[in-house]
Amino acid sequence: MKNIRYFTNGVDTIEWNQEECIHSGKCLKNIPYIIEKAGIYSINVSERQFDVIAHQAEFCPSKALKLKTPLKV
Repeated sequence: MKNIRYFTNGVDTIEWNQEECIHSGKCLKNIPYIIEKAGIYSINVSERQFDVIAHQAEFCPSKALKLKTPLKV
């Protein structure tokens, strides 16, 4: 079973797949207040927090942290 966490601002969603993560430490260094919430798999975050996570996702070496684009209907 995949260990995936989702972070949302109510409109967009960021996915973090722990199994794909190479644990380079960049996320924990730059956004520890979000990633280290054990047992929580879907977190509503403020717009500011979402922007910080989305920015960090651009630099994720394994792409385990990524922005999920909403489906177009």
